[in-house]
Amino acid sequence: MVTANPSGFRPQINTTPYPVIIQTVHNRISGKLHARENERIKDALNAKETFLALTNVHIFDVNGERVLHTVDFLAINTANIIWVIEDYSQSR
Repeated sequence: MVTANPSGFRPQINTTPYPVIIQTVHNRISGKLHARENERIKDALNAKETFLALTNVHIFDVNGERVLHTVDFLAINTANIIWVIEDYSQSR
């Protein structure tokens, strides 16, 4: 079943949201990474898609100390990702 959420984002496939922290060269990003149902974070990173979908996003400075932006949705190019960790402090 595909449903729209209040932000207007409508997934075309069923996904599992994983709370993550992503490091790029210029920013640290906190949010929910949406991977296909029954897919691990690693599988989503290794998929052929160029972009990953994130929701409930906070974009910080490179050290993760100051919030620069807060957005409902972000598509991040996987080529810009240095590392990803699951953020257990966020609830699923």
